[in-house]
Amino acid sequence: MKILVTGASGFIGKKLVQYLLDKNMSVRIMSRRLESLDEFEHKNLEKVKADAQKYEEVRDALKGIDVAYYLIHSMEGKSKDWKKFAEIDKKVAKNFADASTECGVKRIIYVGGLASIPDSEMSKHMSSRKQVGEILKSSEAKTTVFRASVILGKGGGGFEMMRYLVERLPVMVCPKWVLTKLQPIYIDDVVEYLYESLNVKETENRTFDIGGPDILEYREMMKAYGKMNNKSIIMIIIPFLSLRFTSYWVDLVTPIKASLARPLVEGLKNESIMTDKSIMDLIPIKLKGVEESLKLSVYEDDKQEFTKKENYLSYLVMALGIIGILHFLVDQRLMMMLPITGTISLIWLAIIGVGYYFIKKRARLGSLLVGIAGWSAALFWLLDSTYLISYLPQVGSYPVSKGISILGNYPDSSTSILNIVGLCVIAVLLVVAHFTFYDKEIYTKQL
Repeated sequence: MKILVTGASGFIGKKLVQYLLDKNMSVRIMSRRLESLDEFEHKNLEKVKADAQKYEEVRDALKGIDVAYYLIHSMEGKSKDWKKFAEIDKKVAKNFADASTECGVKRIIYVGGLASIPDSEMSKHMSSRKQVGEILKSSEAKTTVFRASVILGKGGGGFEMMRYLVERLPVMVCPKWVLTKLQPIYIDDVVEYLYESLNVKETENRTFDIGGPDILEYREMMKAYGKMNNKSIIMIIIPFLSLRFTSYWVDLVTPIKASLARPLVEGLKNESIMTDKSIMDLIPIKLKGVEESLKLSVYEDDKQEFTKKENYLSYLVMALGIIGILHFLVDQRLMMMLPITGTISLIWLAIIGVGYYFIKKRARLGSLLVGIAGWSAALFWLLDSTYLISYLPQVGSYPVSKGISILGNYPDSSTSILNIVGLCVIAVLLVVAHFTFYDKEIYTKQL
């Protein structure tokens, strides 16, 4: 039996390919970027380069194949582009179905998403995945569709999003989708279903729901993971948080890009519970519960070395915080304007502290917060120091004004020195924060 696995570099694909090779199966994997398949090496393995949007290349990849696993999904991107991605998904599925018919492929096995709600209420993401399954069924190959609930396991987008949110946020402001009921299934159980279905004829030309033994809300799963890591979580649910805001928040706090967070979050808006349990009779495997799945997914040693940029940024933030405190203690003008200046200073220091916390957690939010604190302090200290140029009679042909007196009068010499030192620190900090915030390698390496 010759097997083709598409999406072999993805979360499910990697596990499935290794499982099939361990069973001594003859496997072909395809990708438009062969370098993404470099980790796979086996005497029974064949690699082919093919773009799923090009019919001829898909047809060539399917020649001589008996069973094809379809694990392609392209719904990552901006919400305004989802219609375009949905069309790409349908085009790719149609290419695959038609090419399978032409090449005489006997079976197609597809993993979609499970939404236990009417079609009219499905999210765009889940609706697209269902449409792909229907298109694949148009092939003459006998098609099996597995509709999976949330899949738990190291490297899975849904699990990684959850674990980083739990590990990095002591207090969470959550949208109402955390109340959605799910039936999570462990990745190894999904792979076992995919493999065992090869030998169970009754799975041909059928659609099955697959999930684990436990049904719970998403927030309960988050709390279970937190408890497992000795971490308590305070969750505040705000029902009107938008999808866009949530996805950007995930992007800032976790290594999950906003473009990937959107379909993940949108999918979680739909209840995902098995309504058809017939697969449990046809393939009776021992399913892992949520607690066991989370234990198997925990990273035993998650210590990562900080980059030079992250270390420099940490030191610069500490230096800026110290300068800010000294500024408050030295500048008598601030003391005379309490409690207003005290409150503003505390808020500024709080932003610095929270930014430092997230920098040490390796979240992009840290760079953003210290950038905001840096720019606000730079504006204040720069304006407060403009009086210094008044010692010049003129700049070119322009007379020099006496500067701006922000706090009623000009700063003394000690405060002026702190202003200048602070501006120098901020200048370096803002550059480092900028490059740290946009350094994709720092955040993708965490996945």
